[in-house]
Amino acid sequence: MLLRHGLNHNIPPHRINYRANIYALKELNVDKILAINSVGSLKEDIKPGTFFIPKDFIEFTKKREFTYYNGEDGKVVHIDVSEPYCPELINIIKDILNRKNYEYNEGVYVCTEGPRFETKSEIKFYRTLGDVVGMTGYPEVVLAKELGLCYASLCTVSNYSTGISKNKLTVEEVFEVINNVKNGIMNIVEDFVNCKLPKNCNCSQSLEGNIIK
Repeated sequence: MLLRHGLNHNIPPHRINYRANIYALKELNVDKILAINSVGSLKEDIKPGTFFIPKDFIEFTKKREFTYYNGEDGKVVHIDVSEPYCPELINIIKDILNRKNYEYNEGVYVCTEGPRFETKSEIKFYRTLGDVVGMTGYPEVVLAKELGLCYASLCTVSNYSTGISKNKLTVEEVFEVINNVKNGIMNIVEDFVNCKLPKNCNCSQSLEGNIIK
């Protein structure tokens, strides 16, 4: 298990070394990643305390290192992200959630820079584009794709986003919901680790035909 915010949760989302984290997993011969993320709901029917599985993403980050291919080695890479999350891993997660009767939704993850929460006007805009909003889902998913790793995310819906909830959004509210579902998360992770993982997805071939030398 790799804690992206550090052991003491003292690394804010915009300061996480996403490239180092994903590369370290690659160096450890990890080829399949289950990411755990916390998100805010952009839709009334996606309720806090439930789970969410991203199928696609839109990002509005600003200053993050988001690629391993900056051209220094003479290579230009245009990675295909038409299917950013491993469909085989998604099917495994859905099977676990269904067997445990955990409520979940699927859809589009909107990633923002953070560490501040979003404004009401931003949320109004994001609602036209996606289903949940978070700060840590990108660039992890793209970095994993660049290294040919299978990557899927299990999100905990911790709150309704600004302007949807009638109450002022606080960090305490977010952590309260996460603490309430942490046993469920661990049960899902345990089942995921113990299940037979797929061998027939195409994630490891993500760079084929996309490198210009």
